[in-house]
Amino acid sequence: MAKQLIILLVAIGFSFAVMAQVKIHSHNDYTHKRPFFEAIENKAFSIEADVFLIGDSLMVAHSKKEIRAGNTLENLYLKPLSRFSKTEDYYAIHLVIDIKDDWSLTSKALLKTLKKYQKDFGRQGRNSVVVITGNRPETNFDWANLHFDGLPNVDYSATDLQKIVMISDNFAKYSKWKGVGEISEADKAKLKLSIDNAHKLGLPFRFWGAPDNEISWKMLSELGADIINTDKVAEATHYFKRN
Repeated sequence: MAKQLIILLVAIGFSFAVMAQVKIHSHNDYTHKRPFFEAIENKAFSIEADVFLIGDSLMVAHSKKEIRAGNTLENLYLKPLSRFSKTEDYYAIHLVIDIKDDWSLTSKALLKTLKKYQKDFGRQGRNSVVVITGNRPETNFDWANLHFDGLPNVDYSATDLQKIVMISDNFAKYSKWKGVGEISEADKAKLKLSIDNAHKLGLPFRFWGAPDNEISWKMLSELGADIINTDKVAEATHYFKRN
């Protein structure tokens, strides 16, 4: 009984710590004026890069037609993160990699690339982690050095849950609200239910595709969303510092 109580208190304490402060997710970070650097200057919790496998290179772009020579995952994120990890300003980062191609092929190239930077992640990297989203396995996350962005309404095993760092979903599944005027109470209830379900697992929740303005940020944070998905990293950071 005492052991069960301790486990419960630890879970409650972890959940409180997860939900205590709104975190910023730098969505499509590579499209920003200063990829990676704007996000870390604002101490973003997570930084997202869409990745395509072209030959044996992991290229960062929103679509294949937007791929530019030199814009590799290494050049835009892994090398800067490695350098940043050696500075006094360093803090743990969640590098979210959105897999746009076939998972089985891309994962092999990704693991090979990450091997060169393994000292920058996990315990040696003071807890910076690579988080996989997009085209990924739904369960059975038995992948060394990788963590995952979970989905709501999936019955994850205890082993899989150890690899999941957050739960995310498309805002459009819950509401057609565009960030102007009032959102309906029915839609708010649906949003809150998914957030609450993630919190029961001790995990933070993120909506992607939500309106990206102060009204939306306020509404989502009041409902309990822990991570705000935004293309406006500096503005969102300053908003939550003021409020």
